[in-house]
Amino acid sequence: MKRIMFLCLFVTFIFILPGYEKNDIILTDIETTIIKAENTLRYDLKLKNVGEEEIKSEFDYPGHHPMGFEIVIRPNKELESLMKMEEQSKYKKMVFRGGGSSGLFEVGKEATFHIEYEIKNTADLNKVSENAFDGTLILLDGYRVVKEFSLKNFEQ
Repeated sequence: MKRIMFLCLFVTFIFILPGYEKNDIILTDIETTIIKAENTLRYDLKLKNVGEEEIKSEFDYPGHHPMGFEIVIRPNKELESLMKMEEQSKYKKMVFRGGGSSGLFEVGKEATFHIEYEIKNTADLNKVSENAFDGTLILLDGYRVVKEFSLKNFEQ
């Protein structure tokens, strides 16, 4: 029985967990903007496929418009204290205000993404700007986490 369990775990680790490892994705650029009129923090990002094959979404569902790739920013303590947070989720999520992407990961090319989150009305906008990189960028394919990037590495 133990051998069967070990074999199942090994097969899962080798074939399922690596996912996109063959096609590596790197974060090449990130810019932040505070939109005062809308009280939002906007992230503009570029991710590059440095692998050997085009990366395609594997997400499928019964509808007609699959979500495909999506990005989210999971805030750390300082950023979280300045942003409005989702209250009805078990995940730490800032209140989403909009976003979009080019959605393609062609070989050797950059894909562009943008995402906006709502700032607390009482937050000091200078502090928001200073702490905008206090978090983790998460690339999702549907419900599956493809890759995570610490934003601290890109702080400007």
